[in-house]
Amino acid sequence: MSEEIARYRYGTVLRHVDPRLLELRWHPATEAMSDEDWSTGLLILAAEAEAARPTALLIDATDFGHSFADRAGMMRWRDQHVIPRYNNSGVQRFAFLMPPAYSGPTAEQGSEPAIDGETADFPTQWFHGRETALSWLAG
Repeated sequence: MSEEIARYRYGTVLRHVDPRLLELRWHPATEAMSDEDWSTGLLILAAEAEAARPTALLIDATDFGHSFADRAGMMRWRDQHVIPRYNNSGVQRFAFLMPPAYSGPTAEQGSEPAIDGETADFPTQWFHGRETALSWLAG
């Protein structure tokens, strides 16, 4: 069971009851978004996490189509401005639900959760399967 708690042009934030998590579901419109639009989505999720204090966060990137103009710079910005807010909200696990074409390591391929970025206090894991991700996030 989930409810929509925030929305903007490129994504929707959902609150799930069991497990207690927030989800940012990127929309197909992300294909036309800028790096600034991406950062806006993360700031919305961070603000909602600070208010809701979930145990976990999920980013559904199955429809994510953005190509970063400055990926390295945006990841540094995220580590400095967003991850500390996730830490402060009490998040214990973070997951990405990836599209079928994603060729990076996933839990289904045996990869282990890892700290993503320089400032996170929580492990992150990548998934192809929604149910597998939700099960891992439930801890």
